[in-house]
Amino acid sequence: MNELPPAVRQLLHANQRQAAIDLLSEYLANDQKEAERRIDQYLEDAPPIHLRGAGVLRASRLNALIWLILIVLMALLALIFAL
Repeated sequence: MNELPPAVRQLLHANQRQAAIDLLSEYLANDQKEAERRIDQYLEDAPPIHLRGAGVLRASRLNALIWLILIVLMALLALIFAL
């Protein structure tokens, strides 16, 4: 079992390392050291990617809505001051 279970990877992507170690140790019959070693190896091989730019907008609809409102407001202000 070299690949981590999806639930463990999901915890790692949510920056919950200790919870991921605990869950993986349950999968491995309470082998805490092996779970920690596998988690560290996974994080070394595939470090988490921090979203930037359009990825942030895609991750959250609320964030995209806020940016859209700000863009519309700026366009309206530009039209008002252009007159």
